[in-house]
Amino acid sequence: MLKINLLPSYIYEKRKVKQTAFVFAVLFIGVVAGMVAWYLSLGAKQREMTIQVADMQQKANEVRQIEAQATAEEQRLPVIQGKVAFIEGVMEYNLAYPKLYEELAKYTYNRIMYTSVDPSAGQLKIAAHARSIGDCGRYLLNMYRASHIFTSVGIDSVPGWPSNNSGQQAGPGFDFNVTCNLANPIALPTYTPGGAAPAPGAPGAPPPAM
Repeated sequence: MLKINLLPSYIYEKRKVKQTAFVFAVLFIGVVAGMVAWYLSLGAKQREMTIQVADMQQKANEVRQIEAQATAEEQRLPVIQGKVAFIEGVMEYNLAYPKLYEELAKYTYNRIMYTSVDPSAGQLKIAAHARSIGDCGRYLLNMYRASHIFTSVGIDSVPGWPSNNSGQQAGPGFDFNVTCNLANPIALPTYTPGGAAPAPGAPGAPPPAM
């Protein structure tokens, strides 16, 4: 069966134009929708990045505060070290003379009586009493043996030996003085703000005499 199209051609062209326009409209709407979605996505990422940047800035401020506190503590460290060194020096000083007197007692002849022990800068000055020259001699021999305590031991005077060479001095005995130079002088520690206290050994004030 033969079909004859009697409609003019411009009618079909209008239809094609409408179809094409519809297709382009759909494509345009799709593109716009995609761009809107992309823009919204960028906005969300921007807000997220803004929050992250603010959080990082807050953390950076906290880090700077911590660094400032650490710097302040480091600046206080020499003062703290000075105080600790001073306390340790005082503790050592408080024990130094009792240890010295304990060592002195070990090398003191038991027949010698001390009337005073006067410590000074690097020295011990001892006033003693002996019942005989022999006792005094034994005492000095013991003191000379204590070379780890004293660098030198000196005595002021000793009465002469008796004529009978018995080693015994007539009468109730005699007094004598001994000066001992310390091998390790004992110093009173001093506190220096911001620095370490000097170690015992430098000249310093001694404790009260015995």
